[in-house]
Amino acid sequence: MPSGEAAMSPAGALPRRRAVAFIILLGVISLFADMTYEGARSITGPYLGLLGLTGTTIGIVSGVGELVGYAVRLGSGYLADFSGRYWAVTICGYLLNLLAVPLLALIRTTATSIRRR
Repeated sequence: MPSGEAAMSPAGALPRRRAVAFIILLGVISLFADMTYEGARSITGPYLGLLGLTGTTIGIVSGVGELVGYAVRLGSGYLADFSGRYWAVTICGYLLNLLAVPLLALIRTTATSIRRR
């Protein structure tokens, strides 16, 4: 019976070293995603205030944003459980974060149009 790293328990399973490298890679990706998400989340209110929005509008926008975030988490969890495609849902979540944070740069035109009403 072979032993060591070359041995693979079930057919098609990853060797231990590759599995550990994959877990570390996912941890690093999660670290950077959390840094961008939390960093963007912490500056959203002051940024909207800098654009001239009132405190009420900032509160409403922040509250709706949190509601949408929780709804997406609930929906994606249900989708992952229902479909069994956990990795696809996880990767889509990271891609959504990758796209959503840079879109904050486009807020200037939206905030200006809201303020003019």
